[in-house]
Amino acid sequence: MAPWFFIMNTQIKSFITIFSFLTVYLTIIFVFNNILTVYLGWPGIEALLKPFKSLSTTQIILSSLQWLSYILIVAYCFYSGYKINNSKILDYSNTFSNFSSYVARSAFWTIFLIGVVDVIISLLVSEKILDYFLSGAALNFFTKPSSRVLYIHLPLACIGFIIGYIKKTPGFIWFATLVVFAETAIVITRYVFYYEQAFMGDLVRLWYAAIFLFSSGYTLLKDGHVRVDILYVKFSEKGKAIANIAGSILFGIPLCALTLFFGLQGRTSIINAPVLSFEITQQGVSGMYIKYLLAAFLAIFAITMIFQFASLILTSLNQILKRTS
Repeated sequence: MAPWFFIMNTQIKSFITIFSFLTVYLTIIFVFNNILTVYLGWPGIEALLKPFKSLSTTQIILSSLQWLSYILIVAYCFYSGYKINNSKILDYSNTFSNFSSYVARSAFWTIFLIGVVDVIISLLVSEKILDYFLSGAALNFFTKPSSRVLYIHLPLACIGFIIGYIKKTPGFIWFATLVVFAETAIVITRYVFYYEQAFMGDLVRLWYAAIFLFSSGYTLLKDGHVRVDILYVKFSEKGKAIANIAGSILFGIPLCALTLFFGLQGRTSIINAPVLSFEITQQGVSGMYIKYLLAAFLAIFAITMIFQFASLILTSLNQILKRTS
């Protein structure tokens, strides 16, 4: 009997599919409830753990709805994961992967647009060019973090996600080329023209961090991550599929889930706190107003990787089912 016969066991197949579904849909619900709780003022699921005397009727209802969202999504995952046909496994895998790719490329377009626009504004502000044309509240609009983020960055982010929906290719190569041009510009202006401003380095860090974190899910999809496992290359196709499933369940998804869980744990967490305060660099007006984005990158990285790991699990399971059928 083949050494991988146990994977065909119905319970094991159901466990793998249910785990993948739970991973994806709980991530969505967790992020959605984080937005409701931290940014929109909902009480959160922990509110019902407190004495009801300290809660208003509205808070009880809202917290109950948040609890209900988790209960319903868990029930859906168990039902769908148990009832799924073998022919549908690859469809779900492609759906998860496509969503991960969409978020990644939309985030790239967002960061590209914000980087270009914000570096121009930072140049005009740091060189006091805007002072010749604006004053008072109008000038304060471009120097106040909240106004620049809410009324310039946020609309650009919406445009970025629209472009990401229309344009299906990630465009990582040309984005990396932009980093090279930005670095070259810093070298030329510093050593030829003896000119340097904080926003120039901020732009490079912004784009480089985006490339490193956003392309991780796409690299996983293309199996482009560096492997140092000398045993994996000797495995059969079934063995590689089993290793991918085990590695995703035991290492990949838990790491990303912990990043997301602790990063979005309340208003003072490492992701929520900088975003809530519109955190900027210590250089103030001479730098770009994008430090809060660097914190948000961690959430995007974790989300895209979780979806891609779930897709990898289902793809590997589909390969095993085909070879053992």
